[in-house]
Amino acid sequence: MEVRRLVAGDEGVAERACRVFGSTGDLDPTAFLGRSGTALFVAEDESGVLGWVYGHELVHPDGERTMLLYALDVVEPARGRGYGRSLVSAFVDHARRTGCTEVWVLTDDANPAGVATYRSAGGRREPVDQVMFTWRLSEGRHSTPDPPPS
Repeated sequence: MEVRRLVAGDEGVAERACRVFGSTGDLDPTAFLGRSGTALFVAEDESGVLGWVYGHELVHPDGERTMLLYALDVVEPARGRGYGRSLVSAFVDHARRTGCTEVWVLTDDANPAGVATYRSAGGRREPVDQVMFTWRLSEGRHSTPDPPPS
């Protein structure tokens, strides 16, 4: 198993990874891979993509830079083998090399595999209750499903 960062020129691999983890329809990872403040790592073996992690660099008004780990997924047959930890470690190492002061991710106790993975990769659980608000600006793939009509 190899973990590597995808960059411009790796659009085919990025598209395959998107499809492995549920994206359908027309996909174009070119914009994501071409941005300097994004990072996408995949875990692969001879059978294909086994996992991915991606996120975004956030530049704060005072110039400090942090990384949001937006998503981590590992295919079901490969879970429990340390691939998630390897992906998170690669992402954190990338953030460190690029001068970020922190990596952060949101999850909750309803995701015990994620909690265990982030802890095993050296993450520190913060003692806060999280609440997320979203503003839907247009149709598209969203982080949470639409609520049922009332």
